[in-house]
Amino acid sequence: MRAIAAGGLLAALVLAFVPPAGRPTLPADAVTRGEALEQALVAAVTKVREPAGESWAIAIDPADINAWLATRLPKWVAHDPEFAPFAAASEVRIGSEDGAIVLEAPLGPRALGLVGTVRVPLELTEADERLEASVGRARVGRLPVPLSLAAFDAAGAFREELGRLEARYPGRRFRLGDGRFIEIRAISCENGRIKIRFATLPAAASAG
Repeated sequence: MRAIAAGGLLAALVLAFVPPAGRPTLPADAVTRGEALEQALVAAVTKVREPAGESWAIAIDPADINAWLATRLPKWVAHDPEFAPFAAASEVRIGSEDGAIVLEAPLGPRALGLVGTVRVPLELTEADERLEASVGRARVGRLPVPLSLAAFDAAGAFREELGRLEARYPGRRFRLGDGRFIEIRAISCENGRIKIRFATLPAAASAG
């Protein structure tokens, strides 16, 4: 029995230290792609659109999000105290598959090379009142682990942050500098692509 238990423990350790297959990527040209994503998003949300209230959409490659997290987010954190709570997100890598996003983050000292992966089903339709996110599965390396492990508190924090965003921006509306509002109407995840549908509302629109 001891031999079996020892063999099982060894197998678990091996799986934990083997990098997961199909990991979220950070592109080699991360600085360029991070800047390009930020500029493209700013241009998209500030564009004057007619007729007001008509839906428009973008599709984002998760690798571009990872580039922004790794290269642009630290600069925002350094210059704007409001971004300080998000500093740790620069270590997170995001992937997407049908119906869900995949979050990967280092566990423990970086020298160990351990990574944790959490699959989060995520979808929003215009009929949904709230953006809900539940944790589907978690792994350390390639080892499936219970979601209750402390290492995956980040998954709970992710859900809590969504809740704070919902409370801070009722109706999923964000006010622009000129008084207009950007409303998030739908989110869907596909393999290698996250699609978000918005609407630009006039300044007279209520934020509630």
